[in-house]
Amino acid sequence: MKTKLILSSFFLLISVMSFAQRSQETMDKIKAMKVGLITEKLELTSEQAKTFWPTYYKFDNEKRTLSRTLRNKMRSNAGQELTEAEELARQDEIFALKAKEVELAKKYRPEFLKSISAKQYSDLVLAEREFNQMLLRELHQRRRERKN
Repeated sequence: MKTKLILSSFFLLISVMSFAQRSQETMDKIKAMKVGLITEKLELTSEQAKTFWPTYYKFDNEKRTLSRTLRNKMRSNAGQELTEAEELARQDEIFALKAKEVELAKKYRPEFLKSISAKQYSDLVLAEREFNQMLLRELHQRRRERKN
């Protein structure tokens, strides 16, 4: 009995670790694709890249954390009946988080402009949007293929 439990636990652990590794590999591939797209769209020189990427990674980490918080807030209380006051308070929290996204972009723009031009900054915003749309299209395509 103990042996079965230990073996089951072991195989469960192996499968979870395998999934986590595949997930990390996928995330690494996505990150590499994003870096490639941004580098191409901005036409970064090697000198620009030295100062741009550390700033970008810092910005991107903060932005992802904020986006995750916003998604969680938007999903919270899904399907629950809230009072008018509770729903308004939830909406106000969402507005505040969206405002923080804008403030984050404003905060980092001067940092970016130390290493890239204003035109390149505009290209960065467009490249991020293009990349996110590309990911969403791919996700929708994979979901459609799984259904068929």
